[in-house]
Amino acid sequence: MKIYEEHLLDMIKKTCAALEATEQMQEILRGEMPLERFRWQIRQNYQYLMEYTKCWAVGLSKAQGFEEMERWYGIVKSTFEGTVAYNRSFWAEEAGISLEELENTTMAEKKRSYTAHELARAYEGDLACCMMALFPCNVLYMHMGFDLLPQCRLAPDNMYYKWIEYYTLPEYVAKCEREIAMVNELCENKSGRELRRLLEIFAVGCNYELLQWRDMYYRMETWPLEEIFPK
Repeated sequence: MKIYEEHLLDMIKKTCAALEATEQMQEILRGEMPLERFRWQIRQNYQYLMEYTKCWAVGLSKAQGFEEMERWYGIVKSTFEGTVAYNRSFWAEEAGISLEELENTTMAEKKRSYTAHELARAYEGDLACCMMALFPCNVLYMHMGFDLLPQCRLAPDNMYYKWIEYYTLPEYVAKCEREIAMVNELCENKSGRELRRLLEIFAVGCNYELLQWRDMYYRMETWPLEEIFPK
């Protein structure tokens, strides 16, 4: 049995159930999200994705041989040219956010903490450690997309319907499936304390996702002294 099927899938299902139950996610599902809060979410996620891409690049720097480097380079390329660019163009236009607003957004505390966790694990560990830190951000949304889309009663051209649908598109699913295969390969011979550590890293990432959806996005939480940041 592979680590994804034996250990991670149950963790993913429990995390998704908690994420889907948050008021932030339910407002998206019902199409009731105030536009100001959705814009805030998109701006914060854009800043996060920029840092997230750098974390994958750390993994690329540790890859050995052409085939391994090619796989990691593919993730870096698709994350930057696909996910980051998609938020910079499509979602910015849909939500009416200027590029200046995207670029000048200060990353909120929970986002900064999340990326610090991902970057630290990427630097300190092997490729399996790096993968486990970065994997939750992609795979959780694929599972949530397939959970939520059948429940969504919004019109297909509705902005919030499109947001949910994105995580079920063939390109996104294919990316997640490639990462699932990589997780299973990288963790194939891990056992004992090493396996426990990898599962802990994944669990931390899942909890960071819940913290941002349960608290940060819904309350638009930034920093205690937000006013001291440069404008």
